[in-house]
Amino acid sequence: MSNKPVICFDTSKNERFQISDNYKMLHRKLKVNWNVEQNDAELRKERLARVKVFVLAGPQDRFTEDEFEVLKHYVEVQGGSLLVLLGEGGEPEFNTNVNFFLEQYGIYINGDNVVRPHYYRNFHPKECIVGGGVVCESMWRHLLKLDIEKVDYDFSDEKYKIHFQYPYGATLNVSEPANVLLTTGPVVYPFNRPLAAYFTNGNGGKILALGSGYIWHDKYLQDKTNDAIFEYLLKLLGGDEITYSHLDFNDVELSDNKHFTDLAFLADMPKACLIDSIGTEMPTDFKQMFDMKLCALSNHLLKEVIDAYEQLHVKYEPLRIIKPQFEIPLPNLQLATFPPIFSEPPAPPLELYDLDETFSGARSQLAHMTGQCLQALQSKEPQRRALNQRELENYVKECARITAIVDERQDMAAREILNIVARQIVSYRPYAEDAPVTKFLATFFGPISRNRIM
Repeated sequence: MSNKPVICFDTSKNERFQISDNYKMLHRKLKVNWNVEQNDAELRKERLARVKVFVLAGPQDRFTEDEFEVLKHYVEVQGGSLLVLLGEGGEPEFNTNVNFFLEQYGIYINGDNVVRPHYYRNFHPKECIVGGGVVCESMWRHLLKLDIEKVDYDFSDEKYKIHFQYPYGATLNVSEPANVLLTTGPVVYPFNRPLAAYFTNGNGGKILALGSGYIWHDKYLQDKTNDAIFEYLLKLLGGDEITYSHLDFNDVELSDNKHFTDLAFLADMPKACLIDSIGTEMPTDFKQMFDMKLCALSNHLLKEVIDAYEQLHVKYEPLRIIKPQFEIPLPNLQLATFPPIFSEPPAPPLELYDLDETFSGARSQLAHMTGQCLQALQSKEPQRRALNQRELENYVKECARITAIVDERQDMAAREILNIVARQIVSYRPYAEDAPVTKFLATFFGPISRNRIM
């Protein structure tokens, strides 16, 4: 079994921040030195007995009284560490009651939000860049030693060199016995209000409440300062290496919790001027004080407008929709494809054809065929110079094909070819040197004249 300490993320209250969703980078960092677990059941003492750090990452459901007793036993008796994360809007936005538990230790998460009044690095005003917000002296001295982005400016206090991202978060109310670790600083509304509170007891139990769970979101944990703050607070909760004295919180400047009115809502409400009503009675219905004729919609001037067309000799036409013409400053889009490249067909294989054989006459072909047979007979041994039956049959068929006695598509035996030749000789009438049979006989007997045949 691994000797790593256990950090457990609660998922039984429909937490907004999950290690499998928007805390993936945080999960990868924790797996190096911690055993990361999740709890999806009701909180029980046995379940939290072996947990070193228990995290409530934005709960969106309410806790029962028994579950609060389990958390109280976990912190005060077992000496465990509890990390509570919420966001802008506080309890009303998250529909939870975690403040009921935190108030016992001097911590309360307000239902407001933190904004930056002017642009700096992030576009959205709720994605605040807090400067000078690390108020715990030993904490900001430790962060300055690390490789983080520091503002290169001649500040009166070095803690103002540390800027961290605090997105979509709320402020806190902190009182004894808890202490303040982070504030909004002098440039973020509301000024100098607590953002992170820390409580510890003599038994080793610790509670850390942070008004923004987005500070360790995958998008904002890439910031080196946010990453360094996470490593520091995790070391604070997971071990006994970091201890504070009362001197660490002497220079903490906090402002009163003031609520600003909703200006957008007030701007839409009717505002009456009471200066002219001095010395006069106010009507029962205050709406009578407004002059509705100043802003009204009527068509009583429509006839005069139409008559003005006739007086000016302008043709009156009803209004029509003008077809818009959009200017296209960019050229027409074309698909980023290349036309196909077709290969050229190969040249005809003329070298495979015997041109002499193809285009020569019948007599030349017969003479060439006979010459090949005679050459084959001369190359044979003297005792085997006679043609065998197959060679003779092939010779007869080829000669019949050349002289067109039979069709090239017919496969006829040599005996039948000779039979056809014999019949044509018997039935021979006129002499024709170009006749197929004459050509065929000339192959065997030489040129044939009419006298020889008769």
